[in-house]
Amino acid sequence: MTPRKPTLHDVAAAAGVSIAAVSFALRDKPGVSPETKERVLAAARELGYTVNLPARSLRTSRYGAIGLYLPPGSTRLPYYTEFAFGVVDAADRLGLSVILLPHRDTDDDSPPTAFVDGYIVVDATTEDAGIRGILDAGRPVVSGEHVLGGDERVSGSVVYDHVTATTRLLDHLSAAGAHRIAAVLPPDGTAWSRDVADAYAAWTAGRGDDPLSRRIGFIPTAAEVAAAVDDLLTIAEVDAIVVVPSGSAAPALDSAHRAGRRVGEDLLLAAYVDEPLHGLLTPSVTSFDLEPRDVGAACVALLAEVWDADPHDRVRAIQPRLLVRDSTSRAR
Repeated sequence: MTPRKPTLHDVAAAAGVSIAAVSFALRDKPGVSPETKERVLAAARELGYTVNLPARSLRTSRYGAIGLYLPPGSTRLPYYTEFAFGVVDAADRLGLSVILLPHRDTDDDSPPTAFVDGYIVVDATTEDAGIRGILDAGRPVVSGEHVLGGDERVSGSVVYDHVTATTRLLDHLSAAGAHRIAAVLPPDGTAWSRDVADAYAAWTAGRGDDPLSRRIGFIPTAAEVAAAVDDLLTIAEVDAIVVVPSGSAAPALDSAHRAGRRVGEDLLLAAYVDEPLHGLLTPSVTSFDLEPRDVGAACVALLAEVWDADPHDRVRAIQPRLLVRDSTSRAR
């Protein structure tokens, strides 16, 4: 068997520093101390790490830029804003700039015209013409979450373990006294939304129940959320609801109050994606901290590793952190 080539990640682990520090040291760029640089170089020598010269040339001799593509309509959601800042901060530490790519007409899947050395995309699907163009551009692509319909064409991915997270949230609601948990789900148009929906269906089936769910838009209006929650609350046995699309928690609380339900007492409510507002609502709403800045930075680090070597772990999995708040913390 051919031995696995050491990667940038291996050098960072051996030297006890970040991937960004390794990249600075190997590129002889300012930003690390002489002691750190020597430690990195010694670790690289010991591991037999060699720089991928064609890839290094691609990064340092051409554009010094990363193309960032966000889902259409997503820029008003806190998750994507934080993800973008994470990308920009991490790229800046590597001496790279970031170009936010525009969205295309639905029938325009030509490659982007921006001069970049690689791309970062998030919550992507090949139903989006912009994603098809990026995948056809011939440059490395790293995705936040799997790319639905094109995962085999990306160089690497940083993903959440949504199946484990969804199961953990449902187990938490059950332990807090919920017996019939309903869900408000996004469209079946991204890899992560499928994972969450499948995990919810499997969890309920494992308890001998049928799923009780409603679908709304990926970026829903308050009226959409209210209609879905109002409908679920007509089912008498529903005593907990998980709202998955971003921006759903506040309208869901309003619906519960109009129905005469006491959230945190006779109705448990949880959101999937945490937002700054959730801690300020009454009651505050349980949700997952997806740490989007860290994920954006991890995408940049993985892209840097792709440039310098062939990473042995092209998929990096992250466990979301459950923030238990008043909306689910009071057992019935």
